[in-house]
Amino acid sequence: MWKNFIKVTIRSISKNKAFNVINIAGLAIGLASAIFIILYIISENSYDRFHERSADIYRLYIDGKMGEEEMKGAWNAPILGPTMHAEIPEIENYCRFDFANNRLMWVNPANKYLEGSIMYADSSFFEIFTIDLLEGNPSTCLDEPNTIVISESKVIQYFPEGDPIGKSIAMNNDSTLFRVTGVVEDAPRTSHFYYDFICSYSTDPRSKSTFWFSNWMETYILVRPGTNKEQLDMKINASLIENIRAQLKQFMGISPEEFFESGARYGIFAQPLLDIHLDKEIDLPSDIGFRPIGNRTYLVIFGVIAFFVLLIAAINFMNLSTARSLSRAKEVSLRKVVGSDRKQLIRQFLFESVFLSLMSLVIALVLVIVLLNPFNNLVGLNLVFGDIFSWYMIPSFILLAILVGLLSGSYPSFVLASFKPIFALKGNASVKNGTTVLRNALVIIQFSISMIIIAGTLVIYWQFRYMTSKELGFDKEQLVVIERLFPLKNQVQVFKDELTNHSSILTATNSTAYLGAYNNNSSYGIKGRPVEEIFPFFVYTTDKDFMETYRFELATPESRFFSEEFASDSSACLVNEAAVRKYKLEDPLNQILFEPSFDGFNKELRIIGVVKDHHFLNLKQEIAAQVITHKNYESGGYITVRLAGGQDNIDAGLKHIDEKWKEFTNDQPLQYFFLDESLNANYAEEKRTGAVTMIFSILTIFIASLGLFGLTLYNSQKRIREIGIRKVMGATENNIIAIVTKSVIYAVGISILIAMPVAYFMMQDWLRDFPYNVGFQPLLFVISALLAIIIAMVTVTITSLKAARTNPAICLHNE
Repeated sequence: MWKNFIKVTIRSISKNKAFNVINIAGLAIGLASAIFIILYIISENSYDRFHERSADIYRLYIDGKMGEEEMKGAWNAPILGPTMHAEIPEIENYCRFDFANNRLMWVNPANKYLEGSIMYADSSFFEIFTIDLLEGNPSTCLDEPNTIVISESKVIQYFPEGDPIGKSIAMNNDSTLFRVTGVVEDAPRTSHFYYDFICSYSTDPRSKSTFWFSNWMETYILVRPGTNKEQLDMKINASLIENIRAQLKQFMGISPEEFFESGARYGIFAQPLLDIHLDKEIDLPSDIGFRPIGNRTYLVIFGVIAFFVLLIAAINFMNLSTARSLSRAKEVSLRKVVGSDRKQLIRQFLFESVFLSLMSLVIALVLVIVLLNPFNNLVGLNLVFGDIFSWYMIPSFILLAILVGLLSGSYPSFVLASFKPIFALKGNASVKNGTTVLRNALVIIQFSISMIIIAGTLVIYWQFRYMTSKELGFDKEQLVVIERLFPLKNQVQVFKDELTNHSSILTATNSTAYLGAYNNNSSYGIKGRPVEEIFPFFVYTTDKDFMETYRFELATPESRFFSEEFASDSSACLVNEAAVRKYKLEDPLNQILFEPSFDGFNKELRIIGVVKDHHFLNLKQEIAAQVITHKNYESGGYITVRLAGGQDNIDAGLKHIDEKWKEFTNDQPLQYFFLDESLNANYAEEKRTGAVTMIFSILTIFIASLGLFGLTLYNSQKRIREIGIRKVMGATENNIIAIVTKSVIYAVGISILIAMPVAYFMMQDWLRDFPYNVGFQPLLFVISALLAIIIAMVTVTITSLKAARTNPAICLHNE
């Protein structure tokens, strides 16, 4: 029986080559699209699962509230890890992380390299994480200060002769030498952190700090199997309260209980390692050494798209197969006449459907393999071939193809098996009216989904465009940020002055951070307020040229920026309008802030100005309270240079910067970037999401168009005699096209009515994640509907035109 099924299937495919190519292509594209999305979802959910005890590893984070500001970040004080390990039995081990970049490193002074992924870690690193140490002793390789483990890929670069163990590598200057104690495998692709070098954490003198409120590094803990997370959090915070008691009293003059009674909140909690990659609510002190955080919302969006694309492909397969059913009516009737029963026919046609689906799967896998690298490059992903051939993937894909084949082939099989031999052999094969309703309903579903995806794509693109073009409250154009000022030593100010002596450079400023970058968040007191009330500010320490360089504005006529004319500006500050609103700073120019230090709130800063709100962070965050303090030291930070407009000035300015840098630094590498490009990089996730949805919306439209093709083809075949009679009676081609396409136009109209409200609510829900968004844009939904109508009209017109041009004699030859 099965041999016969195979023979009949192959014969059927060969007799209808063009039709089956369209059918297989539509399903193959749908399956390939779903496979791409499945690979992405699997990749995003596989982070950190390679660690042997991944379920027992946690990262500690702060969850606090001070005033009206809340914070949630994975930064801790160095004293936290060893204290919790000593006091809480459930914690087996701990490891502290810190990262550095822009370090000049060399073995041979003639070959120096600028490195950007340098991790500092405790010697327990290899006891907690399943990272292979290829050479060296994992228990002792990071015990001593100034020891370093080098990644496998960097060994060739620094030690081409091999055997790096025991040799020295210099960092930043000749006196800072690190002894190589191990060779480590490159960070796995699915690790949320990465490195090129791992230095011993004890190298950093700050590792011995016992100050509980100086938080800048990450702490990971390994707990005993079966540890209850809620109980662990309770023990951590009970220990925390007792350990911070003395310093809180010294720092603020209050006890932890008084601090909490004021409405403030401060706690340390454990974040499961397997949740880190997809948890965007917990901030990082820096993005150095960490892979970009994923987004669960986007996984849901892409999962829904994958389901919709598969659904549309299956509906398309069903419609095309049903449309072809009329041409096989006589074949079915002859089979019935010679003894085939209905069940056997259904099995035959289901077999054909599954066979075509498996063929589509093979083509889909080939498409995925061929297009994987271009797809990765286009949307900025890192999917790999290996995931396709995992032991569970291929069986899953085969099962998926069989399921799609059975579901999409079930309805055509029953339709074909239901033909009455007497009518089919006379050329009058038809199906019940209910099937027409079902086919129209399937087309409505197809185009509703297509329009939802089109509308979503347009909204995502518009939001990305909005974020990259919105006025930020400062001028981001023609700004060059010079980083890694270490080689300038104490000549930062002199170097900056030399830069501005060139006509192509308008102004320059030195600051601890540039606008658009996450900077230090510290808590300040306000004179006259209760001592237990502290207020978080994002702190930018700058020189007098900061406002002129970035071109933001003062909010009140009485405000002023720092000036050399006022010696007292070293004890002055400015705040933004958001701080005035949030902290109810009435008459702000007569207010004084208390700056935090290790000895408490001792230094007074007089507010000399209020600046207009500007987006000193990215547009994914609301404008928070900002304080700008005066930079009164010569080293460190960033230099931001404003170039004159025009490409000639940009080229001349960059050349001058390079020449002066070489003059001041003995030819060390210059690191700089354009600020506007850096700011746009903040929205890479939205850009990637837009690109992915654009690709799959195009594919969805294509597949849905094939479904329309099938419906129009069916209508044309079903009404072929009617068309012939109408043409004999004088109907024009336009009349025939209108008759054939009328039902399709109705279906598309209903699709618009269904899709637009659904798309609106889905997109408004997505936009809520952005405090600054495009809002409701009716034009985008009108464009989506018009695109759907145009695509539908082009598709059905092309298909129905063939029917309209058919010779009436051919249409009526059976009559």
